[in-house]
Amino acid sequence: MPCQGASGQGLPSRRENALAGRMPQRALLRTAPQDVFNSVVAALLCAVLVLSPGVATPPSQVHIAVDDAGTAGQFGSRLPLALTFHDRMGTAVFARLSEPLAVDQRTPAGEYRAGDVAYVASEQSIVVFLSDGSAVPAQGLVLVGHTTNGLDDLAGCVRDCPIDLLAATD
Repeated sequence: MPCQGASGQGLPSRRENALAGRMPQRALLRTAPQDVFNSVVAALLCAVLVLSPGVATPPSQVHIAVDDAGTAGQFGSRLPLALTFHDRMGTAVFARLSEPLAVDQRTPAGEYRAGDVAYVASEQSIVVFLSDGSAVPAQGLVLVGHTTNGLDDLAGCVRDCPIDLLAATD
């Protein structure tokens, strides 16, 4: 009677056991580099898609009804104006002007409503209020107008939000 496994019947020989034990490992060794390569390529593609500028989104537009006199008139004469806004704790968004406005002798505002647009001379900034309130800087605010549309776009701003300020049309 022949040895079991030698004739292909019964238990496999030691050699067959040794080869059988290595086959899955060799298969894994062949696919492991491919899996690593595929993972690296996928990660690079994701990084390129996330970091690439892609299609530039145009800035949001906010229309402002501006008074004609004093500081407001100066501000209105600069419109349209492209500014970068930043959130101030969810109550207002601020954008620094490149050149200051001359502040007229009107009484500074002591309170504001959502949508009011004001100038803060001490910061050389335009502020658009997102909610009603009365906490104003010690130097005061000079109201220059009120938004007629686009306030929702400003409400979603957190940091570095490009906004085009436009004069409201009647």
